Amino acid sequence: MGALAAILQSDPNLMRCQLARLRANVSLQDGDVPPDGYGFGYYQAGSVLLGKRPTGAPSALALPDLVGRVDSEAVLVHARRATLGTAKDENTHPFRFRRWLFAHDGAIEGFEQVKPRLLEGLPEFLRRNIAGETDSEHAFMWFLKLLRDEGALDDLDLDAQVAGRALARTVRQIEAWCREVGEQRHSRLCFVATNGRSLVATRRGGPLFYALLEGIVPCELDEIGPDTPESDPRVRPHRRVKAVCFASRLLAPNGFIEVPEGSVVSVSRTLQVTVSSLASA
Repeated sequence: MGALAAILQSDPNLMRCQLARLRANVSLQDGDVPPDGYGFGYYQAGSVLLGKRPTGAPSALALPDLVGRVDSEAVLVHARRATLGTAKDENTHPFRFRRWLFAHDGAIEGFEQVKPRLLEGLPEFLRRNIAGETDSEHAFMWFLKLLRDEGALDDLDLDAQVAGRALARTVRQIEAWCREVGEQRHSRLCFVATNGRSLVATRRGGPLFYALLEGIVPCELDEIGPDTPESDPRVRPHRRVKAVCFASRLLAPNGFIEVPEGSVVSVSRTLQVTVSSLASA
C-alpha cells in the first residue's frame, strides 16, 4: 500500500514548476503514518533516471521535496507502505525496464499462490529481470509480456490505448489467477506506467484521480505573477504548458476528477485522455 503520483506534460523545462504547483493538491501519505520508502523516476537527455529512498525519511515528504528540480516530460512518484519485501532499492517503486516505469498502489491478495502461475507465463528474459520480491514488480513483468506480445515493448510512439489495454489485461489476468487459487479477498490493483511519451493507469479497489492542467501562472517558484509583463520571456512558456496528473491521495481536490472504479485511463503524447472500462479494454 502507499501513494502514487504521475505527471506527463508538454514542456520538460517546467516540471519543477508543475511539482511546486501540485504541492497543495497531491499527498504522498496514506493515513497518519509516514511512508516506509520513497521512489521516483523521470526522463532526461534520452536516459531513464531513478531516485530511491528505501528506508523513508525522518518526516513525510511533499512531492517537490522528494523529486527536487528535474527537467522531464514525465515523472512517476511512489511512497511505499511495505507489505512484501525488505527495505532495499530492488523493492522500492517505481520499477524500470528499458524505457518503461511502473508503480503500484495496493497488493495482490494470495500472491504466494499466484506467483508460480505468473512466472510460468513469462518469457525468460523478463523472469531474469525480476530483481526484488514484491508482487508489484511481478505484475510489471506481466504488463511488459503483454506489450511484447503486441510487438509494442520498444515502440516509443505506440498508441497509448495499446498500453492501456495491456495494463487492463494485466489486472484481469491477476484477478483470474486469484480466483483460481481460491482467494476470496479483492486485490487492490491501482497501477500506473509510462514510457515517457504516454501514461496509463488503472483503478481497481483503491482511489485514483486525474487532472488536466493548463498554464502555470502565477508561478511562485519562478516569481511570475499576474502583473509580470507579457514581454518577459518566461511568461509565454508558463501560459502554454499543459499536463495530465494522476494521484491516488489528495490534499485538496481542486481540478481533480475521480477515475471511476474498474477503469483504465490512457494519456497520449498529445495529452489526450481516454477512460475505458477494465472489462472491455
